[in-house]
Amino acid sequence: MANTSQNARLNKLLADSEASLATAESNADLLKTIHEFVSYNGPLKFSFTRAWWFFGVGSLLIASAVALYAYMNTYTVAAFFYQREIDPTLFGMATGLLGVLLAGGSLTWMKTKSDRLPSLSSRMARLSSYFHNGLSRLEEDPRYTLSKLNAQFADYRRGNYSRELLQSMRGVFTGPLHNLAYEYHRLHYVEKRTVKTTVNDGKGGTKTETRVVYDHYDRYSLVIDFPWVTGVSVRTDGQSQNDYPSRMDTASPDFNKAFRLTGRSEMTCAKFIKPSTVLHLLKVFNVLKVPNLEFADSGKLCLSFATSDLLTFVNQYSLSSPNEFYAEIAAGIELPRLVSALQWSHALSELHDDNFAASPLTSRQEK
Repeated sequence: MANTSQNARLNKLLADSEASLATAESNADLLKTIHEFVSYNGPLKFSFTRAWWFFGVGSLLIASAVALYAYMNTYTVAAFFYQREIDPTLFGMATGLLGVLLAGGSLTWMKTKSDRLPSLSSRMARLSSYFHNGLSRLEEDPRYTLSKLNAQFADYRRGNYSRELLQSMRGVFTGPLHNLAYEYHRLHYVEKRTVKTTVNDGKGGTKTETRVVYDHYDRYSLVIDFPWVTGVSVRTDGQSQNDYPSRMDTASPDFNKAFRLTGRSEMTCAKFIKPSTVLHLLKVFNVLKVPNLEFADSGKLCLSFATSDLLTFVNQYSLSSPNEFYAEIAAGIELPRLVSALQWSHALSELHDDNFAASPLTSRQEK
């Protein structure tokens, strides 16, 4: 009875906490939920005594079924069952099946219960990383968001078969000079291609077979309010749709090898690619993989990349250590990769704010 009571109490605490998490809107809401674990009187783990007992019974039944099949044809065993008008084969199957259900069900139940506390802890840490960094989900139809992005940036015209946004977040980065409003997107796209292969025809010859292959890719991006530069593309991959009519090389062999710079005109490129900009763009590889920059006429920059862990966080504690976890969440979970990318983007804005024109999208902070 004690075990049942312990499990029931912990189950209620977790259920209430999961419900609270669904409506959490701030770090303070998370801390209220964690406080319930701090003040909880009892072990923060389920008792598996009965589950292990059922697992043991199931294992014995499985062993009994195996033994029965091994000795089924011996005279003593066969006589025992036939005298009682029992089919030993069916009895062995039923015993083995019951054993599998008991043992498998017990393990599944224990695994499910064991995962609940870590899963809840991870979800709390994830939300804390959003709250601490001012991130919120973009509340609009992903298809509508993608159509808007596609109209502004050629980088979203990937995938000859399909494309969709799997995640969209928004936030504002507060830098030394500017507040940069931005969106984070994860684009999943599929390339369809036809592959021809030569195979044996079964008659001593060969034949050509054609099959369709679907290649799946993910591309990530930051779309940043950036009114200082328009009509320029700087890319590192094969997305030639991003290119503008005029291409320009710089005096830097390293830059020319790493990037393809195009613009609406040579003057547009020359105005953008100052020596300090060349040096700063080369530093982007310390932050992002396979980066592309597309400065649209809308006053926005699409910084796309292959780096998949911009929103990755690391937390040291969990709800199994509620006091330490409370302190960790109170301090806020960091997103260092995201911050690095935004810091790099802000530094780029500092290099070009001499072209600054008053815009409702981006504001200069008072010093």
